[in-house]
Amino acid sequence: MAPAILYLSQIVGKPVYDPENRPLGLLDELVVRLGGPFPPVTGLAVRLGGIGKSVASRATFLHWADVAAVSADGIRLSTARVNVAPFHRRQGEILLQEDLLDQQVMDTHGRKLVRVNDVQLVAFNPSGSDLRLAGIDVGLRGLLRRLEAERLCRWLTSHTSLDIPDRVVPWEEIGPLAVGGPEAEGEAGTGPGAGLGAGPGTGPGAGPRAKPGGGMHLAHEKLAVLHPADVADMVAQMSAPERVAVIGSMDAEKAAEALGELDPEMSADVLEDLPTESAAEILAELPPDEAADALAELPSEKADELLDTLDAKDAAAVRHLMSFDEDEAGGMMTTEYVALPGDLTAQQTIDRLRRLAPPAEEIHYVYVVDSRSTLIGILPLRDLIVSPPDTKLSAIVAGIAGGAGGPGEVVHITAQAPKDEVIRTIDKYNLLALPVTDDSGRLIGVITVDDALAAALPPEPGRWLRGVVR
Repeated sequence: MAPAILYLSQIVGKPVYDPENRPLGLLDELVVRLGGPFPPVTGLAVRLGGIGKSVASRATFLHWADVAAVSADGIRLSTARVNVAPFHRRQGEILLQEDLLDQQVMDTHGRKLVRVNDVQLVAFNPSGSDLRLAGIDVGLRGLLRRLEAERLCRWLTSHTSLDIPDRVVPWEEIGPLAVGGPEAEGEAGTGPGAGLGAGPGTGPGAGPRAKPGGGMHLAHEKLAVLHPADVADMVAQMSAPERVAVIGSMDAEKAAEALGELDPEMSADVLEDLPTESAAEILAELPPDEAADALAELPSEKADELLDTLDAKDAAAVRHLMSFDEDEAGGMMTTEYVALPGDLTAQQTIDRLRRLAPPAEEIHYVYVVDSRSTLIGILPLRDLIVSPPDTKLSAIVAGIAGGAGGPGEVVHITAQAPKDEVIRTIDKYNLLALPVTDDSGRLIGVITVDDALAAALPPEPGRWLRGVVR
């Protein structure tokens, strides 16, 4: 027999009966203990006599072990003894109505934020007493069900061409939850959401602070497997406190990757709202150009405070980038690239690259420089790999067009060049990265094609509204 499916909206407000089928009150809330893909219901809150509207200190809490049967008609208990002690949320527990309904949660499979219209429950035994959280309904059908208009929904789908499908996201695809509060106690379970509400913590990787008196925030272990751009898209739709909770719950490296995909203004807001220690750890993981863009949006005192947490070399690089206008080449460049002297051989260069193991975005080209850091050539990796091992880099680049004109001509741009010239140059020579030099020809940075593309594209529609949701 397939497990029976119920929805929270179908049973909340329904009668709770004693073993003799005498009504005790109305079901007000279900309590779920997080852990695994199907977290079990562990308790219920009852309004005795149907009085009251929410789970409060006077609400009656019953352990789920006292439940004999569950259906859309109500709940029948196995005991007539009722403990009228006040309800206290324990560590690792969530209240389905209070904590989930109408909340935005992360669908980590669909890579988007979704609103919870209803909660799907599955009964794993015939009586329904083994009731578990199975998923969340994010569709119109779930909303109509809550409005007690499901009969209308069925009529519409059967008598018209209108299709109103179920849109249930499995619980295991929802971002894990951090729960708990001042009164939380006991150990958390395992699996999605477990062990994430032990306390507010500090720094990247610490769980976000729970709501006073208990409650729920999204935690984000599953975000580690998503592309930073997908994480950023979801984070950008959140309110400022939610963004801070999300970014603050991630480790510093992953948080920096996501932050780097946000608008500089939004990145700055997050850094400003995070505790200084957390913001500093994330800032240290940001590439210099992204750090400079974000810090430029902060008040000068806050920017200086965060810059002082970086080591001297990194702080100097970021300050140097901040000195350029954002519409100049200097304001678009990064100082992370691979530059090597021309007297190295091809084999020595390959060995050096193995030791350096630079990130993929830094190794589009090897920039060949002389003893004064003057740019003398751009070496694509293909040319490096196919060159004889003993050939010096200076000799290799001497025979390469450098992207323009002919041998000896090296495509580059000065730091004061306008943004439009940067974009035209990259487009004209089909470059993956464009070197930037000072007035004397010394290499000081590079502009990657993705940064040039971002500068060329118009602002994303609605992006300017993101900062309003605070």
